[in-house]
Amino acid sequence: MGFYDVFANFYDASLEPLYVEYRALAADALSLTSSAVVLDLPCGTGQSFEVLASRVGSGGTIFGVDASAGMLQRAAARVSKCGYSNVHLVQAGAESLAAPQLAAAAGRDTQVNRLHVFLGMTVFADPDATFENLWELLAPGGICVLVDVHAERLGVQGWLVNQIARADIRRRFWEPLERVALDFERRHLPFRRQHGGQIMLARGRKP
Repeated sequence: MGFYDVFANFYDASLEPLYVEYRALAADALSLTSSAVVLDLPCGTGQSFEVLASRVGSGGTIFGVDASAGMLQRAAARVSKCGYSNVHLVQAGAESLAAPQLAAAAGRDTQVNRLHVFLGMTVFADPDATFENLWELLAPGGICVLVDVHAERLGVQGWLVNQIARADIRRRFWEPLERVALDFERRHLPFRRQHGGQIMLARGRKP
C-alpha cells in the first residue's frame, strides 16, 4: 500500500479545511460553463468535485484522476453519496494519462477543455514532463488553472509540508504554464502560515 493510500484515511479531516476556500477560487478561475469538460487531478478524495459540479451542472463532465487507489476509493464514495452522474474516475499517473483512458471512463470520446491541477505540480516526480502531457490533453482554447504552494526558502513549516505531502514547494510550479499559455496570470491567494509558503493560483489559455 502506497503512502497516499494511507494518507487518504485522514486527509479530509486533517488538512482539507486549509484548502476549501482556495478550491472555490480555482473553480471560479476556470470560467466553467455547462459544456465544460474538466480534468481534475490529482483529485485525491474528490475535494473539488462539489465546487466543480455546482458550476458545470448536469451538462458538463468532470474527470477525477489520481494515481492512488486509496484516494480514489474515497472519491468514489463521495461521488456515490452526492449522486454525481457526470463525474468519472480514472486511476492513472498524470505523467502517462492518455485520452483513451478518459474515453473509456466516460463511455464516449471527449475532449478536455478545462485543466485543473490542485496541489499537484509540487508533488509530480517530473513536473515539466507531466505538465507537457496534460497540456497535450487540453483542447485549443481551453483554460488551465494551477494552484499550489511556493517557498523560495524552506522554514520549519515548509519542511514539514514537504515531508507530509511528499512534495517540493521550492518549485516554481507556474513556469511550465507560463512558457506556453496565452493570457497568463499568476496571483497570490490569502496567506496561511500552515501552508509552509505562499499559496498561488496560475491561469492561462491554450493557443
